[in-house]
Formats: sequence, structure tokens, C-alpha cells
Amino acid sequence: MSEGRRGFRKIIKQQKSAVIYLSIFAVICIVGILAIIFIDEPEDTTKRNRTDKIVKIGGVDCVPKQNIETYLIIGTDVKGKLTKETTQATTEEKIYGAKETKKPADDKDTYNPGRADVLTLLVIDREKNTYALLPIDRDTITAVDSLDENGNYLATTDVQLALAYEVADGKEKSCENTMKSVSELLHDQYIDEYAALSQDAIKTINNSVGGVTVKIKDDFSESDKSLKKGKTIKLNDDQAQHYVHDRMNVGDGTNECRMRRQNEYMKGLKKLVGERTDKNPKFPINVYRDLNDYMITSMSGEDSSKIVKAVLKNKYLGTFKIEGKSKKDDYGYNAFYPKKKSLDEVVRKLFYDEVDKDGKIKDE
Repeated sequence: MSEGRRGFRKIIKQQKSAVIYLSIFAVICIVGILAIIFIDEPEDTTKRNRTDKIVKIGGVDCVPKQNIETYLIIGTDVKGKLTKETTQATTEEKIYGAKETKKPADDKDTYNPGRADVLTLLVIDREKNTYALLPIDRDTITAVDSLDENGNYLATTDVQLALAYEVADGKEKSCENTMKSVSELLHDQYIDEYAALSQDAIKTINNSVGGVTVKIKDDFSESDKSLKKGKTIKLNDDQAQHYVHDRMNVGDGTNECRMRRQNEYMKGLKKLVGERTDKNPKFPINVYRDLNDYMITSMSGEDSSKIVKAVLKNKYLGTFKIEGKSKKDDYGYNAFYPKKKSLDEVVRKLFYDEVDKDGKIKDE
């Protein structure tokens, strides 16, 4: 095993508990100027290289969809604020593991950039007026670049996708590095923009809508006894974090169980955001202000307004899933290996149109 790969494994040993984020959180995070969503902006079609060239995806002839926008949502395991002033860990610590020598808690040299614990791609089809979500397993084994403090390339190693965020600066370069790995995983799909959130975004957003009401369908007795199975509860901020995060001691302990809860919470959250925005057009601006310290995003005001319009008005195609095999690696850590057939199918459905033998797009 190479030294680079050994170093990545050492990083994994410092792994923290993941906090699960809802993709709708990002929609709220980036709507600083939602007040202008009713202004029709001209669409920007210059960002991606567009082509009518026929390609084979999973053995099927396809052409790229011509009016797709993609936004990567990154839920980090960082607690507190994502401030510009926070100093990153040294390159040596990031790649070869933290030094054994203990330093004072306030020593900024010990700062850990954090990991991308949750990754979700928002895909908007402007031509068909639809949008879809693609969660990507943070344990996916894929090519990840490591960078030095100045963003210079050091090496590429097949490791957990979550580490793409950690082996950079914990800020913009971490987001860009993660975006690059996700793009390559999805057959080099272009990703327009990103938004990264810290853990505290969950409580902040739940508080902003006064709590989301859900029916408790799982046993939370070992996680939060206030979440009683069978009861309908308006979640306070602490309960919301347990509801969307906990897995090991809840229900059957599976990620599928947790994803179901996320979807339920997302439905309730989206409804409340719409209601509050109708009553107070400044509501999204206030939420944006509250979350400003807990996110890093490349999205502009124009991006924000277009995304919100799509989510609120376009048809939701649902959440896509890449099937694969999860197993423990040689060090006992989780590793997810996507099935090529499933990955190809998801990529084809989200980003391509199938064509017939004459090169014409098939009817749906």
C-alpha cells in the first residue's frame, strides 16, 4: 500500500459522527435575494460545453441534455462557524495523520478542515421544467486529489469521497476539490456551483420555521426518549438534529430508514418555508443572514433566485439512488463500491437523452 493511501487511512481514524443534512437546507441557505425570484432573469447557457455528439452510457446511445444545471450540496462534519479566518491543518497532518504531540485547544494549527459527510447533487432540467436529487454515499471509494495549503496538487488516491473536503483548505478549495471528485465519479459531468454547510445549520433552519411537525415511525428510545414512536411531534431544534441524524440506535439502524425520515422532514420544511415566504418576503433574507456564518457557497444571487424558482415551481422527479456494495476495508472502515450498471443508469437518466439508430431523441 502506498504512503499516500496509508495517510488517508490515518485520517479516517479521526472520523467523527456524521450529521445528515437535507438538500432542501441548501435551497434555503442560498436564497439571500429570494425577494427577487419573481423577476425573470435571462438564462446563462455559457457555463458548460454543450454538444450533440452521440456517446455510449452503459452501452446505450445518448446525447447530453442541453439545458441542465447542477448544484452540489455538501454537509460537513464541522461544528460551529465556517469562518474565513479559521486556519487549516498543515499538509503533513492532513495526509499523514495528526501529530501525536497535543497542542492547546485554542491553537489554530490543530484545526481540522472537516469532511464531506453528506453529498447531494441538485439537478435542474430547464427544458423540461423538472428537478431531481442525487444523494452520493460519502463512503464511495473514488479518485481524490490531495492539495497543499496553496491549492497545489500533491497526489491522487482512491479513498472515501468524504476525504476530498479534508485534504484541502476547509473552505473554497475543499469545496472545489470535492466537486472535482464528484464530477469524475459521474462520468465527468459538469457541476455548476456548490454550497457547504456546517452542523449548526440544522438547528438554525429548524428554528427559523418554528419547528417541523413529523410523525415518529421509528424507535428512538436509545437516542432521544422525547421522540416517542407513534406520536406526532413539532420538533424542537435538538429533536430535529436527532431525527435527521441518528441511525445506529434508531429503528432498524439502516441508512434507508434514516433517508426515509429525511424525506419526511424535507416535505414539512419545504411547506413551512413557502408559507413564511408568502407572509413575509424578507423571511429568506433573514434565514440567509442567520446561516451566513455556517456556509460556504459559490452561488450568486442570480443562481439563488433561479434555484428557488425551480424547486418551488418545477416538477420534482424524486430522489435517485446509486446502488452498490458496502463492506469493511482492511482497516475496518466503511467502503462503498457503486455498481457500474446502476451508476451508468443514474447518469444516463439525469444527464442524457437516449437516441434511436438515426440519432433522433427517443420519445419518453
